[in-house]
This record gives sequence, C-alpha cells and structure tokens, in this order.
Amino acid sequence: MRYTRRQALGALAALPLVARPSWAQSAFPNRPVRLLVGFAPGGLTDIAARALAERMSQVLKQNVVVENRPGGQAIIATVAVARAEPDGYTLGFAGTNGMILNPLLYNNLPYQQSDFKQLGSMGKSPMLLIVNGELGVDNVKDFIALAKKKPGEITCAHAGRGVINHLALLHFQSKTGTQFQDVPYKGSAPALIDLMAGTVQSTFDFPTSALGHIKTGKLKVLAVTADKRLSSLPDVPTMKEAGVDDFELYTRMMISGPAAMPAPVVKVLEDAVRQGANDPGLIKQFAEQGVQVEFTSSADLDKVIAEESAMWAGVIKANNVPKTDLKS
Repeated sequence: MRYTRRQALGALAALPLVARPSWAQSAFPNRPVRLLVGFAPGGLTDIAARALAERMSQVLKQNVVVENRPGGQAIIATVAVARAEPDGYTLGFAGTNGMILNPLLYNNLPYQQSDFKQLGSMGKSPMLLIVNGELGVDNVKDFIALAKKKPGEITCAHAGRGVINHLALLHFQSKTGTQFQDVPYKGSAPALIDLMAGTVQSTFDFPTSALGHIKTGKLKVLAVTADKRLSSLPDVPTMKEAGVDDFELYTRMMISGPAAMPAPVVKVLEDAVRQGANDPGLIKQFAEQGVQVEFTSSADLDKVIAEESAMWAGVIKANNVPKTDLKS
C-alpha cells in the first residue's frame, strides 16, 4: 500500500502521540530502586541507609527499598552492586570498609573502586573511645597511662579484624605507644554488651550504636575522633583536645552504582541523594546521633576516597597489617 506525502506526514505527526505512553513508562525510574546494605539491620550503616532511602523515595516518586546483605565486611553486598545491571535500579550504601578499606586489605577482592560510579555521600560519622565505667579512668591521658602501666592487659573490643574499629585501635596504639589485648566480636552490639558487663574494658565505636548505652552511665566516653566536638556530646573532647594529634577518623556513608550507568540516570540519582541528604529532618535526626550530615557530590567524593585511601594505607603499613587472600 502506497502513502501520499500528506498521508506520510500525517502518520509521522501522529507518531509522538502514539509513542508518548511508552516513553513515559520508560522514564527513569519507573519501578522500585534497591539499595543494598552490607550489614545487618540496626547498625549505623543500616539506620542511615533507611533514612536516606525514605527521602530519596519522595524525590524519585518511586520506592527505594533497603536490602540487607550482611557478610564478609560488606563484600557480599558490594560485589552484588558491582555486578548488577547498570540501569540504576541496584545501588549500594557503603561505609568506609566496603569502598576504601577492603581494597587495601585483600589481594583477590572481586571488585575495585573503578567498578563503581559514586553518586554522593550523605555524611560521615566519627568514632568514640569508650571505656567501662569501672575501669577507673576519666580521660585519655589517664587511659594511656594505665595502658602503659599494664601493657597488653587492658582489653579493647572491636567488630572484627580489618574493620574500621579494629584499625582505629591499631592506629591509637601506634600513636600513643601503647599495647592492648584486642578482642574481636561479630559486630558492635555484642561487644558493647560485654563492655557494659565488664567482660572487656574499652572499645572504639560509633555514636549511633553507643549513645543509648552511654546514657545508662555504665559506659564512659573519653574522646571523639572528629575535628570538633559533637553537639550530642558537648562535654566530650576531640582526640586532639585530649592530647592525641592527627587522629581524625570517620566512616563515610556513600551511595554508588555500577560504573556503566548512563549519565542521565546518574544525574537523576545524584540529585535524589543531594535532596535527601539536605533534608532538615534527616540532618537533625543524625546530628542528635553524632553523625555529621553533609552532602558530598560525586566528583568531590572521588577525591575524598583517594585521600582517605592514602591515609588508611599509611595506618595499615605503619601497623604491619598484612594484605591477605580473601577466603572463598
């Protein structure tokens, strides 16, 4: 069947009206987005991810659903993001361990930083140096003096070898010339329970995990690893104020997706992260929990990751932490 020029132009003019519904349906996002978290529910990373996901859902007009995939110091979840279809529907919410520390600690890690496109960071959280209330020390100076008096006897719990809490302990030892008996746990929660019971005597942990227990009076905070005091703990000095210089340590809360995501999708997602992180309610909620909420763009985050990777590499080298093969 032949078309006249007028008929052909008429059909062409009608085409956008016919095609518009399918184009609208294909606009990103047109279905829920998954946000993978490499830790169990209840910890800092999970709590922050859920708060941000709620705000991103409002911006995207689609549900952003948090999926917990704990295991292997966030390796399981991080690998899943790296290998996901690069369509923007599978993202990862990673802390410092997943994106910065793991590549420094393992020889055969099944991903590298270049496998991801960073979408921004919602903020960062320092750690607290916490002791059992019955240890008999009131400040960092006394804590260091006690540790030097009893080398290798004071116990310090952490959430597993190679995690940021453990490396903070190693960094503290090298900075202060002390030696502790480190006690690994499978997560912060059981470590804090034993710290309150007096089974262990100290730990480095995040305010989000510890603030509730601190209010009971069974735990005492000696210092915070931030550049300034926390509004939620205004009487707690920074490490620098307590006499330990160059001891600013944070875990970053970073959102990323597969490296090959299309630029228009990246733009939409980065804007959703930005708006979510700048939500006044979210900022207030996490400031009360010791988290410094501040949006960091994708470009700036790449620089931060490079800088903090170099810093942690120095800590790892100074403490002779071996780079090991990842167990299958």
